[in-house]
Amino acid sequence: MSKNINQYKIAIVGPGDVVSGFKALGVEAFDAKTSDEVLGQLRKIKQINNSENNPTPYAVVCVIEDLMVGMDEKEYAKVVSGPLPAVVLLPSAKGSQGLAEARLRKLAEKAIGAAII
Repeated sequence: MSKNINQYKIAIVGPGDVVSGFKALGVEAFDAKTSDEVLGQLRKIKQINNSENNPTPYAVVCVIEDLMVGMDEKEYAKVVSGPLPAVVLLPSAKGSQGLAEARLRKLAEKAIGAAII
């Protein structure tokens, strides 16, 4: 049974003072101030999505890019594996750290077998 697009939710993970404004847009905010806390929140979201009783899983989770610095890549890969949710990095007020572009480059190289970005 396929889900209607209206049956999915969007979440954002980051410092409370940064992500709280997204609540007005209907986005569920998860507070995290460190990369370890981000991993914990992503695990929580994944667990919610995998729950048998959950009719509205998260389709997209936005993470404030600054919190990805120093994150354990293997642990991150485990947490975000699977089709949903898609994890999108958002730049902070300081601007982009280049992590989103680097991840996209890695994915493209893995999918195509050559550096195209």
